[in-house]
Amino acid sequence: MRMVGVSVWLFLNLVFLGMTAYLYLLWVQYWRYVDANKFQPRSTSFPHHDNIQEIEVRPGKPRFFPRRVEQPPPPPPETVYTPTQAPNITTTTPMTKEQLHQAIEKHKMDVLVRLRKAQMQEGSVLFKHENKYGVNYRGPKIRGSPTREQLLCSFRRASFRSLRDGDEPFTSEGLAKHFPSTGLLEGRYFNSCAVVTNAGAIKGSKLGNFIDSHDAIVRFNHAPTEGFEQDVGSRTTLRIVNSQVVTKPKFDFWGSPLYSGMALLVWDPCNYTATLNEWYASPDFDFFPVYFRRRLMLPQEDLHLLHPASLWRLWEVLQRHTHTHVLPNPPSSGFLGIVLMLAHCETVDVVEFVPSLRQTNRCHYWDVYDNSMCTFGGWHPLATEKLLAHVLNKATDEETFGKGFIRIPGFRTLSCPSVDPSR
Repeated sequence: MRMVGVSVWLFLNLVFLGMTAYLYLLWVQYWRYVDANKFQPRSTSFPHHDNIQEIEVRPGKPRFFPRRVEQPPPPPPETVYTPTQAPNITTTTPMTKEQLHQAIEKHKMDVLVRLRKAQMQEGSVLFKHENKYGVNYRGPKIRGSPTREQLLCSFRRASFRSLRDGDEPFTSEGLAKHFPSTGLLEGRYFNSCAVVTNAGAIKGSKLGNFIDSHDAIVRFNHAPTEGFEQDVGSRTTLRIVNSQVVTKPKFDFWGSPLYSGMALLVWDPCNYTATLNEWYASPDFDFFPVYFRRRLMLPQEDLHLLHPASLWRLWEVLQRHTHTHVLPNPPSSGFLGIVLMLAHCETVDVVEFVPSLRQTNRCHYWDVYDNSMCTFGGWHPLATEKLLAHVLNKATDEETFGKGFIRIPGFRTLSCPSVDPSR
């Protein structure tokens, strides 16, 4: 009887200790959440998602799952944290070299801390993120901090490619003629490339001549150049657009000169494990009728469609080299452009991807919409992208945080092991 009493006493104590430890972990996570909210407001909505406008679906095509209609996002939350104000280097305010270095060092620390906090918040177990695309990553994660060479080799192995003649189910459907026989930029190589983000901080940068001096220039979605040449330049080699730009009338994909006279790459996300058949039956936005019509009417146009699996292979590299959970949403167009051009350029200069001293809450250099999520992440895993881009960067701090660009070496000179050490 005494043994029974001792056993019950031990059991109750173990239960009590277990509950205490569990409550302690919840308490710690709660205060991490409070601390993160003081530093960076959280928003899981994508600030640029307007109501999806349904367009006519081609007859006879089955849909594997129903189309989701996004609701208008709530007004952006008031920013609780105010980053350290650094002097604007585009002004005529006199600064000594020492003052500039001090401002850059302080700003660099502020930006990296804020990105890490945003990344931790995205991966916190306290937040239940919508897993719209059914992401279930079971691959490995590397130990320790990745080197530039490790990251570059991982991105090179990601097999980033566009669809072409012969890819199923399009050939069986009689649609192969709408796809080019060669890949995007196949056989083309450049010494220097510029990837120009849409960041509001570019306004007033006076980087136009610097951008136009590159051999190839990449721009995104409906970012204009006319009227902003002094800051963003005027030339465009490749424009990467998402399927919203193709389908929504407000972007005028058919009539605007923004989408002519250059190579075009269209992308649309699919489910994490979806086949091309499933994606074709139910794309995120039903852009296929527009894409095929444009290919039919302009067969000589350098228009390409990204293989949707490329998005998730790129996302897997982000997760493999990150210790926290990465948001289960596709990478941003900007990051797609960076990795794509690394295969075709000796060096890639990315303008205002890592925030410089000109950092602002302005989302785009051509409009007046303010939301810090555009810089630090809300829907895309921007915080992780920018932290890893900083690892890839070989530009000086003055070039990165003063002038506003990072410089990444291309894949051509890489010497990668035949087996990925992270697998």
